[in-house]
Amino acid sequence: MYPSLRVVFVAVWLGSLGAQEVDTRVPQLRRPVIKFFPLAAVDPFQYTLHLGLETPINRESSVQVEGGWVYGHLGEDLGTNTGDNDFTQSGFKVRVALRNYFSSNRASDRPLYTLTGGYISLVAGYQHYNQNFGYIDTTGMYNPSPIVVGVPYERRIQAFMGGFMLGYQQQMGSRLTFDIYTGFGIRYSTHDWRPLAPPYQYRLAAVGDFVLRRGSRPIPFMGFSLGWILR
Repeated sequence: MYPSLRVVFVAVWLGSLGAQEVDTRVPQLRRPVIKFFPLAAVDPFQYTLHLGLETPINRESSVQVEGGWVYGHLGEDLGTNTGDNDFTQSGFKVRVALRNYFSSNRASDRPLYTLTGGYISLVAGYQHYNQNFGYIDTTGMYNPSPIVVGVPYERRIQAFMGGFMLGYQQQMGSRLTFDIYTGFGIRYSTHDWRPLAPPYQYRLAAVGDFVLRRGSRPIPFMGFSLGWILR
């Protein structure tokens, strides 16, 4: 190579290096997040201790597994003619969501230790409840023969659901996250009475007839969670 051409080549190469912008932004890291859902704890129909674990699987996606223990409801006697016996309820719920983040692979000007930004999520879940109505007094009925008198009435509710969510997750500081979401889905519920179903007028106000009605129903999703980044 001629000396003059060599000088020109070196000058062009050095100029191109100087023209390149140096990216000083911090690349996004990916760590699991354990989450708590405050609204579930104050749901008047289903007081629930609801926790979740989000685990990133690549730069844009994660799997979130949730579980909740239902330990009660608002109020005591819900008008189910149970006499001195209070209505009681217990159960659990599980939910699995596959998330895809819109902007999770973008660099940031500060350290991010998990997936953040807007996301769309496919979700599926299962719920199971045991309800105890105590002793229902049906002696005043005109024809009480179909009713078992003096036996506590119980009901088991099961529900399957699926749908999608849109949400946004933000890191707060270096360890906390705030995740808000909304969405739409379909739920199918079944009711199993024991020893048998009492007349309808004795169970109008039962928990589950309002929230978890039998059959298929459209349902909304809405809530938020607070998370702690595991690292």
